[in-house]
Amino acid sequence: MRKILCAAVLFAFVSAATVFAFDPDELNKITFQNTTGTKIEMIFLSPGDSDYWGPDIIGADYVLKDSSSIGYYVHYPEKSFKFDIMATDDQGNKFELRDLVLTDGKEGTVKLTRKSLNSAAPDFTLATIHLENDTGHELQYLFLSPNDSKAWGVDLLDEDTTLADGDTHSIVLPVGKQKVKYNLMAVDENNDEYQFDMSIDPNKGKEFTWSIDATDLQTGE
Repeated sequence: MRKILCAAVLFAFVSAATVFAFDPDELNKITFQNTTGTKIEMIFLSPGDSDYWGPDIIGADYVLKDSSSIGYYVHYPEKSFKFDIMATDDQGNKFELRDLVLTDGKEGTVKLTRKSLNSAAPDFTLATIHLENDTGHELQYLFLSPNDSKAWGVDLLDEDTTLADGDTHSIVLPVGKQKVKYNLMAVDENNDEYQFDMSIDPNKGKEFTWSIDATDLQTGE
């Protein structure tokens, strides 16, 4: 297994300086279409420059039903960027695609078919991550990227979902035997950014909770 995962614990301090503004125009879009005849339980869309699989982007409480589709926004630092994809269904099958190139101005589409789900899904050890919105604002975007990548990667809230203040979004992450690190960025309705780092130690359990709050607001001097 080439990719594993990373994530973690942070310390951010708010100053009276200017708040960093997120630019939604920097996002591209990718759509997944399920025509497999089965339910897709997990989709991993991980930056190609990382040694780790990122989080399952469908979320811990959802599946992608047959004959349905779902779109996500993606953030990366260059005009084009490579991503690795793996999807698994409720029958224990796996679809894997390496080095998918997303290019600015061109929406990506990945069609999952019965033929493409042609090998056994890996026996991942999964950790469940609960992300609580305590910012006082509605969150429009939520990114969790491997620490060794230059890209923020995929918005975990998908194109039609936001996270209200006080609500929690749960995801699953494949973990190995060692502590791993990820970077988190959330963006509210004012395009203000909240960031921190996370580390997950599989020796400390399989369920973790982090709160996104005002202390994580990114400011400039």
